[in-house]
Amino acid sequence: MKKLFNSRGVRLCTLKLSLKMKLTVLLTIISLFQIQANSYSQSKKISLNMPNATVQEVIQEIEELSDYKFLLNRKDVDVTRGVSIKVNKKLITTILDELFNGTNIRFEVLNKQIILKKAKIPIEKNIKLSQIGQTLNNLDQFQISGTVTDQDGTPLPGANIVEKGTTNGVTADFDGNFTIEVSDTNTTLVVSYIGFSTKEVSLDGKTSINVQLTESAAGLDEVIVVGYGVQKKSDITGAVSNISEEKLQSRPTANFSDALQGRSSGVQIRQSGGDLDGKFQIAIRGVGSVTGSNDPLIVVDGVPLISASFSTINPRDIASIDILKDASATAIYGARAANGVVIISTKKGKIGKPQLTYSSDVSIEHISNRYDVMSTEEQRLLFVEAFKNSNRSTAVYDDPSNPIWQIDTDWQDIGTRAGIRQIHNVNYSGGSEKSQYSATASYESRTGVLLNTDLKTYSLRTNLSTQVNDWLKISTNITGSYQPQNYSDGDNWGAAGYRGFAYQHSYTDAYDENGELAGVGTASAPYFGANTNPLVPLLLPTRERNTTRILGNFQANIKLMDGLFFNTNLGGDLVQVEGYNYTPLYEIGRMINTQGSVTVSNNSDTNWVADATLDYTKEFDKHNLKLLVGVSAQQFLLRRTSAFGTGTIDNALNQLSNQTSFNSTGSNVKGGLASSFARLNYGFDNRYLLTATVRRDGSSRFGPDKRFGIFPSASVAWRVSQENFLKNSEVLNDLKFRVSYGLTGNQNIGNFEFITRAASTPYVFGNTVAVGNSASNIGNPSLQWEANKQLDIGVDFALFKSRISGTIDYYDKKSEDLLIQNPIPLTTGVPNPPIVNIGSVRNSGVEFAVFTRNLTGKFKWSTDFNIAFNKNEVLDIGSNSAGEPLEIPGQNIPLSNVPTNLTVAGHPVGAFNMYVYDGIWQLGEEDEAAAWFNAVPGDPKYKDVNNNGVLDAGDRTFVGNPHPKYIGGMDNTFSYNNLSLSVFLNFAKGNKLYNTARNLFSRGVPFVQNFSEASDFWTPDNPSATAPRPSQGGTTTTLATLASTRFLEDASFLRVKNVALTYDFPDTIFEKSFINSAQFTVSATNLFTFTKYTGLDPEASSRESLLSAGIDYTPYPNTRQFNLGMKIGF
Repeated sequence: MKKLFNSRGVRLCTLKLSLKMKLTVLLTIISLFQIQANSYSQSKKISLNMPNATVQEVIQEIEELSDYKFLLNRKDVDVTRGVSIKVNKKLITTILDELFNGTNIRFEVLNKQIILKKAKIPIEKNIKLSQIGQTLNNLDQFQISGTVTDQDGTPLPGANIVEKGTTNGVTADFDGNFTIEVSDTNTTLVVSYIGFSTKEVSLDGKTSINVQLTESAAGLDEVIVVGYGVQKKSDITGAVSNISEEKLQSRPTANFSDALQGRSSGVQIRQSGGDLDGKFQIAIRGVGSVTGSNDPLIVVDGVPLISASFSTINPRDIASIDILKDASATAIYGARAANGVVIISTKKGKIGKPQLTYSSDVSIEHISNRYDVMSTEEQRLLFVEAFKNSNRSTAVYDDPSNPIWQIDTDWQDIGTRAGIRQIHNVNYSGGSEKSQYSATASYESRTGVLLNTDLKTYSLRTNLSTQVNDWLKISTNITGSYQPQNYSDGDNWGAAGYRGFAYQHSYTDAYDENGELAGVGTASAPYFGANTNPLVPLLLPTRERNTTRILGNFQANIKLMDGLFFNTNLGGDLVQVEGYNYTPLYEIGRMINTQGSVTVSNNSDTNWVADATLDYTKEFDKHNLKLLVGVSAQQFLLRRTSAFGTGTIDNALNQLSNQTSFNSTGSNVKGGLASSFARLNYGFDNRYLLTATVRRDGSSRFGPDKRFGIFPSASVAWRVSQENFLKNSEVLNDLKFRVSYGLTGNQNIGNFEFITRAASTPYVFGNTVAVGNSASNIGNPSLQWEANKQLDIGVDFALFKSRISGTIDYYDKKSEDLLIQNPIPLTTGVPNPPIVNIGSVRNSGVEFAVFTRNLTGKFKWSTDFNIAFNKNEVLDIGSNSAGEPLEIPGQNIPLSNVPTNLTVAGHPVGAFNMYVYDGIWQLGEEDEAAAWFNAVPGDPKYKDVNNNGVLDAGDRTFVGNPHPKYIGGMDNTFSYNNLSLSVFLNFAKGNKLYNTARNLFSRGVPFVQNFSEASDFWTPDNPSATAPRPSQGGTTTTLATLASTRFLEDASFLRVKNVALTYDFPDTIFEKSFINSAQFTVSATNLFTFTKYTGLDPEASSRESLLSAGIDYTPYPNTRQFNLGMKIGF
């Protein structure tokens, strides 16, 4: 048996002092990979069953069962005191807390050493007896230690522990352990954690505590932003999705669309390529409008935006994103809410000590996909065949030893590079119970994967909230940003961009022997067609765009009486975009530009909003009543100016004032919205819930007689889980049924379409240029809102202590009185047809979202999954002036110069309508082929849909849907100790995408570079070929160019969107240093894509108009990104 005490009562042992190392931040990061385990005291658990024992016997037993050694003075510690203790696999801090509970003995655990000592009380001379109690409550700082766990004993890392009534607070480490110094051992600690109910723990003299938090069912205590206020999740009666800060920060996001994509059921993000300023469109629950906008209303900190520029919004500033989807949730925004509402809340200061946080992300980007093009030798063989089929000489192409055929340039490699992105953020935040503050400075630098493209963003955001007195609270949010950018016109078919590098033949050089840009098309060279060096339009012109933005608001909350508050919000969003484009003089081979040009533009959007609301809350008996009434006014001013000049005589004279010929355009549009609204929330016994909303909007976009609209909604919910027969269920923690119905509006058309406007047009009169005015449109004074009527039936549920929770929604959304341009004869001389209210569109579908905590022990695994099915159909679209059913075509696509999309009743908006490719005409079919546009064997073959024996417009038919049948996303998060892994997938199924690149590069014509698929071309000896015979001009080329299902592809995909591995440094390594937390992340974005689509990206859609959705014009290519990130707290 071990001897516990020596004769002097002090244990003979030597304290082991840990070595302090002053490391730099870099060495600290490197040490991440050397940390193997937590300290002994944080992991060793002991079981004891000792009734009627002494303190000495308990200490002796602990030393027998572990490596712990005790240091104490028996004069201070009564080791003969009788105790009874029974614990099962508990940490030493828990055991000691129970052992010395109610005594004046303090303990301190230093890894394997335990120091027991008596709490010291400062003694003053001549102290009065009456002061003793006061003195006991004013001791020097006491150290309180403990552990925070859930109901199963699983540690809750990052839990907040705050001394009530002060700013003194700490967070639990990865094992749930914490240590906090307090001024009074009788104080109360407030312990909170996301998804759990907050708990207040009174110390009552204890110096060690164990806190067990109870999970709030499916996060029912979470607060959701619902428009002009917040509600607890449990009280929501509409269809609302929330993306919390925890989810947003679980993986690196470069822009707002990345943060939103795949996170919420029924929300589709349509990317228009990986352009540096992040162009995208959002669709919530399908396509509700035909020619009007389908964009949802975006609200940032109470300010509704009118500018679609989101690249200036810093994703790291976002605290939460709430998506309002049904009429009950969106009706509070009335006329602008037909397409849903996305509410962005930015981060705010929190009560606690000031914290300085620095985060950095560095990414390398590469094009995630590239076209498979022919080699030079494959091109030569195709040329030989094409010129034979066109009865032209092949002499230039028959000799493979010609030096020109020895060149094999990889243009896609030459025109691109590895992009580099750096994002740096510094945040300073903190606050007391009265005032909280937060300030963030950020810098982003991005070098594009296309040459001569780059972007930088500088931003500063401040937030301050102050409780001035008992009745007044004020807050401000201000964000300023400046974003200079050099861009490419990659989204335009004929402009500089990635398409040009697929267009150019491989047997041409990019640079000459002097390293200068090379020209093409010399007399001795083979066929070059219309090719030019694609580096010239990309590198020589200057394309600059500078965006300045100030977004912010001021809010005041005034308490008029108990339960009654007056709130006001004054906000503004000012966006200014300055553009400068210069095309220089140059002569490079046959590429000659003898007249330089300058374009200078200045666009500004000014948006002001003012809201005032009265908010009344009353609880009595089992009733809960909340009433909101308010008014809102929004004013916007849109200015557009552009000046164009030509006549540059020297590239050094590249300013507008140096030009000799000028032209300018401009517009100045002012408008606004005046509104009043009310919302009633009623709950009975936390079981039966009612929400009723009404809003009246007046918009300047409609005529005086149609300016105002009223938009009501109502919803009810039944929390079945609160009924007595389910209230104590161990399986079902929450069950709520919801039903809502309401009306919202859509005003997303141009301004002042209700009046006929004039435009100035220059023309030649005699020998001079005069300017005249003519009608630019035909006004419609009867124009009014699109009306969106929506029914939603939903279920919210949580099972097995909320280990499984989710929502199911069925919706039926009908848009009526669509805002549609009604075609008119060209003989009217008016370029823009009138907009009228005709037709209707229906979207119906089912949304399902589920969150599961699959494993909850030391190794954790959770899954967040959502999927949404939607059916879109045009019910009615009216008729034209001749009484015929209206058909609205999409934009003409290049080469075939016909639209591929057609919007008619009975089909989805923008449905694909084209010829049906039916293979290749074969030998023996000459007579039949001749009737089809004089085709011959080897030419493309198309189905005779109308059975009239010839190929004509009647053979075009509906062949596909540009909108997916279902979309979704899945996020799996795994964690073990300080390490976590997040794997995020998103997917879509059932939509088609027209590949215009294949239409151009797989026709088998020498005019352009051809894709490799064209090398398997038809010949009499290869009748089973996949591609028609090549030719240079004539019938074959015409037939190969037709818009058909040959180039319409399945765009369904499953994408590994993001994989992130994160390590959180243990707090113990930062003790007594200026660093209190650190995190290191390695991640990859757009890692893999599984799809049948042969283009660059199955999500690409280069046209904003939904009438021409699903057409891939080869926009700025999407990228695969590899990222290193770090976050350090001070």
